[in-house]
Amino acid sequence: ETSPRVAAVDDVFAKQYFGNEDPIGHRIVLKNKGGASEIVGVVGHVKQWGLDSDDTESLRAQLYLPYMQLPNAAIQLSWNGTGVIVRYSAGAAAIGDSIRAAIKALSGEHVMSQTQTMEEIIADSLNAQRFSMVLLGVFAAAALGLAVVGIYGVVSYLVGERTNEIGIRVAMGADRSDVLRMVLGEGLKMTLVGVVIGFVAALGLTRLMASLLFGVRGTDPLTFMCMALLLALVALAACYLPARRAARVDPMVALRYE
Repeated sequence: ETSPRVAAVDDVFAKQYFGNEDPIGHRIVLKNKGGASEIVGVVGHVKQWGLDSDDTESLRAQLYLPYMQLPNAAIQLSWNGTGVIVRYSAGAAAIGDSIRAAIKALSGEHVMSQTQTMEEIIADSLNAQRFSMVLLGVFAAAALGLAVVGIYGVVSYLVGERTNEIGIRVAMGADRSDVLRMVLGEGLKMTLVGVVIGFVAALGLTRLMASLLFGVRGTDPLTFMCMALLLALVALAACYLPARRAARVDPMVALRYE
């Protein structure tokens, strides 16, 4: 409390206010914080306001002051309490009981409340994003279901329109596996066109999704490849039933089909 006032700043603060100059040794004055403080250290930026705080709007400069060097620190501590971070390797319940017992042994006037693990804090900070992603997932699943029904309907219609042609092909000696491959191939061609169009549209919409993503880029190539493969497999499954029906066409029935 009686030592010269000091402060530590983060790298964002250092770059914003000092540029390429070394901030160590400079003095800063904060209103209502007890006078000038000497900068004695530069630390990394902390995502204090959430995991999405790396965008330009939320990347706020941060500094750290020794609590007991603040004006009326003892009074603030007794009225407002303070937050303590504890690194542990045991279970959360066990470490909580241990800390509570240690505090009680030091002072019967202080209590511990509002304990949370870091996993719980992170989960709470992502509630809004998680809800949005669940909704998007539901809509995406519905869109995928509609796409399957649409592909199945289109391929079934085309198979029905080409019943005579398929019958002639089989009557002329075409193998049923050839008919199956022909129908599947045409269905997959339509699917690939849709996948390419969707791929381009998805690249254009990644900026809107950026605020909901953590630990992965909006243009993550593995994600795009997996989704394109999934859509192709789903389309193949939707094309298979009409293609199988086409391969089983009786040539005599097909030739008389109108």
